[in-house]
Amino acid sequence: MMESQKTKFFIFWTITILLFCLYLLDRSQVKNRKNKYKLDIALIEKELIENGILIDKINESRNRYESIIDTIKSYHISGEQLMSEISRIKLMASKLNIQLYQVEIDPKNTFPEEFSRNSTINIELERQTLKFNLRGNFLKVGKFLENYEKTNSPLRVQSCTVSLDSLDPKGVIAQLHFVTYTGLES
Repeated sequence: MMESQKTKFFIFWTITILLFCLYLLDRSQVKNRKNKYKLDIALIEKELIENGILIDKINESRNRYESIIDTIKSYHISGEQLMSEISRIKLMASKLNIQLYQVEIDPKNTFPEEFSRNSTINIELERQTLKFNLRGNFLKVGKFLENYEKTNSPLRVQSCTVSLDSLDPKGVIAQLHFVTYTGLES
């Protein structure tokens, strides 16, 4: 009987140790799966954050694009408005005793063709230029430009080149290039 109890005890003890080993093995596998899931969740969170940043950048670009289009639309001018603007510029120049000459309106589209070709968005946009020269005292020409920039004009100064006037030792000649956009819905 004693032998039988020892055998039962040994079998029970062996089964207990075996079950404990199986428990430890299963626990380590569960722990590994848990760590794998944590890593997957961290990677997904990282991708979501990166995609959120990407979406924010896309929205920011869209808003910037819409702002630029709105700004360009505000530069739109009709032929009658352009003639009125030229008259206003002449009046401003004459008030400052500045000679305005060689007024040239370029009716051709001067918008870069590369933009139209490379753009996937079809924008009916044309850019016309207005060029003229101012001759007068340097300070008065500067005052003219300052006064003009303060006005709410649909024309925008694209470039201004100032050089010395060979006919007047105290004078300068300013070559001004203005741009306006047409072809947009008003």
